[in-house]
Amino acid sequence: MRLSESADGTGPVAIIVRVDGDEAVERLHQGLIELSRVEEVRCCRYAGGWLLTACGVANADPDPLLRTVGAVVDQFDSKAEVIDVRRGASELPAGEEGFRLSERFMVTGGNAAVDASTIRLDAAHVFGTGAHASTKLAVQAMEEVAGREEGFPARALDVGTGSGILALVAARLGGAHVLGIDICEEALAVAWRNILANGLRGQVSLASTPLAELTERYGMVIANVTASVLLRLAEGIVNRLESGGWLIVSGLQGRQGEEMEEALSLYGLQTVARYADGKWRCLTLRYLPTV
Repeated sequence: MRLSESADGTGPVAIIVRVDGDEAVERLHQGLIELSRVEEVRCCRYAGGWLLTACGVANADPDPLLRTVGAVVDQFDSKAEVIDVRRGASELPAGEEGFRLSERFMVTGGNAAVDASTIRLDAAHVFGTGAHASTKLAVQAMEEVAGREEGFPARALDVGTGSGILALVAARLGGAHVLGIDICEEALAVAWRNILANGLRGQVSLASTPLAELTERYGMVIANVTASVLLRLAEGIVNRLESGGWLIVSGLQGRQGEEMEEALSLYGLQTVARYADGKWRCLTLRYLPTV
C-alpha cells in the first residue's frame, strides 16, 4: 500500500505513530492489530525509536480511524505519539501538459520543461500531486504571503512533505532554505528526485526527523494535515515558528476551520486570511506571541 494524498480525498487511510522503547512498541502493536478498524499494522525502526503504521479501509473521512487509534496510543502517555495521517496513493494526471495548480504554477510529469512557473513531479511514484483542493488552497495562501511587501520568508518548513510539492512551491516563491520533513522513507526518496528534477537542490532539503525533535525556527510553517493531527502537533509547530512567522494550515473541513482558529489563538496565532473550496478550508495565521 502506497500512502499519500488522493485527489478525491478517499482511499486507504494510514495513521503513523512514533513509539519509544521496545516494550512499548510490542504492546502498542498488539493493541492496534486488535482494533476492528485496522486492517494492517506495519513496524519499522527509525533513528529515535520505532514507527508503527496502522492502515485502515478506504474512507473519505480518516477521523474515525484516528480516534480509534488515538485512544489506544493515549494509554502509553509520552512513549507514543500520533505524528501523521495519510490517504491512499494518487496518480499524476496523464500527459506532459499536466494541470494548473494555481494562477502562477503548473504541475507536469514526464520530460516537460521546467521553469519558474512549473513544478515537475515523478509520475510513477506520487505522494501528493497537488490535485487535491487542500493542496491548491495551501499554494494560494503561500502565494499571497509572497505577494506581501516583506516577501516570502527565507526559511520555511513543510510538515509531512510527501512528494515535496509544497516545499518546491515555497522555494519557487523565494524560500532560500526550505526543509521538508516526513517519516516515510519512500516518500522522501520520491521527494528528493522531485527536488533534483526541478533544479532546487540548493534551496530544498529533506529530513526524516520528527517535528518534536527539530530545534531550528522558521519564518513559515506549512501543515497540510487533518484537523485531528494538527491539534496534536500544534504546540510542536508553534515551537518552530519565529516571532512574526507565518503558519499555513490546510486539510480542514467545514466548521473545523473556525474551530481551529479558536484553538490556535491560544498559542498566540492570529488569523490573517481564510480560504475555501467546497468543504475544504485553509487558514493563514501569524505568530504574534505576547511578552
